[in-house]
Amino acid sequence: MANWRPLENDHQKINNLYEENLQRKEQGSDAQGYLKPADGDLKPPAVYILNHEEFPGKPRKGSANDVEALTKTFKKLKCKVEVVPNPTRAIVHDKLKNLTKKKFDHPSGLVIVILSHGSRREQIQTCDNKSYNLDDDVLFPLFDNESLSGKPKILIVQACKGSWRASMESDSKKNQKNNEPYIKCYSSSEGFLSYRNESNGSIFIQTLCDKINQDGMKKDFRSIIEDVKVSVQKLSISQGYKQTPSVNSNLTKRFCFGDFVQNG
Repeated sequence: MANWRPLENDHQKINNLYEENLQRKEQGSDAQGYLKPADGDLKPPAVYILNHEEFPGKPRKGSANDVEALTKTFKKLKCKVEVVPNPTRAIVHDKLKNLTKKKFDHPSGLVIVILSHGSRREQIQTCDNKSYNLDDDVLFPLFDNESLSGKPKILIVQACKGSWRASMESDSKKNQKNNEPYIKCYSSSEGFLSYRNESNGSIFIQTLCDKINQDGMKKDFRSIIEDVKVSVQKLSISQGYKQTPSVNSNLTKRFCFGDFVQNG
């Protein structure tokens, strides 16, 4: 009996299968992550920046540099960016109330950046010398927005988490619904200061923007944040202090801004 030999078109099919399997191995089974642009032509995440800058007696000089860098970075990724300047606690409350009701059918996720003074247990100060909590007042209410269900909620915070020092000016001073994907990226670790340069902005935000500009089109966000942590720690040590960003996340799959730029 003659040995079976594939026809030319069979060869092509085999080669295609081989290439597909190779790509799966290289990319991982969850390479597309939570969402795919093809699924409803999802757009890049919506971005909101809460810039608490003007405080009585202790303005956060340099925060405008962070706002500028963040705005440029996210707009390059075709994200729609809204800046909320110097919000009081009431304004923050109203903004989050609106976000819990807003329809995010087209954005692939939500990014909220908070620039402020802060303290332990993720308390954020407002410009009227009041405060709000990152979990109770920001993250958890977002879980009630059905249009964000299954979409990553990305919180980025430039603020102290205490008064311990690990020079530059410092920013010192529950039950989760289902398993909604989120990641909280804090500029410092619990109990420690976070540093900001009056001329250039904060080391955390500036490094984050640099890394997103460099790798945002190809790397998943969690990997970028891990790179930021390493870079901030090394850079801060070289300048005579130590700052270690902290991350709290339940993301189990990749989320890459670059996957949605073409639909922006």
